[in-house]
Amino acid sequence: MRHRLLLIASGILLLAACESYDCTLYNAVAMYGTIYKDGAKVKLNDTLTVTACGTDAVLLNRAVGASRLILPLSYWQDEDTLVLSLEGADYLLRDTIWVTKSNMIHYESPDCPTKYFHTILGVRSTHEFINNITVIRSSVNYETTDNLQIILHPSPEPDPEPDPEPDPE
Repeated sequence: MRHRLLLIASGILLLAACESYDCTLYNAVAMYGTIYKDGAKVKLNDTLTVTACGTDAVLLNRAVGASRLILPLSYWQDEDTLVLSLEGADYLLRDTIWVTKSNMIHYESPDCPTKYFHTILGVRSTHEFINNITVIRSSVNYETTDNLQIILHPSPEPDPEPDPEPDPE
């Protein structure tokens, strides 16, 4: 009797262990980028909106104080076109970023949804307010480390002090 009870308990534990597979439901596959200006990480004082060109998808809506971007990538095309709109009190700047990538299916279990991982092959922009974009980690997966360094145009140098006019003597 004791042997039978132990066998039933073992079977229940085994079935429970198989059913509790962690499907990483809370993990998202996203591209991470940090914003730099004049060699340092910065927070934008202006409003930033990021949209996916060719769709009605708003990936980041009117963020103020943004210093890091977390953006999803598509799984059906080899290049994503992202439009960044930077809006200040009296101006609106738009820069377009093209992210060329490969897409790979990531399969964990029959109980879990299929995800897509990406490898960034190249990035370019229109350079309106972005000076340069550097790929620092090409693999886009569940990791939350930066993939891109987004470097804004440097701040203009302060105007030199005007020469004082010579005293008439």
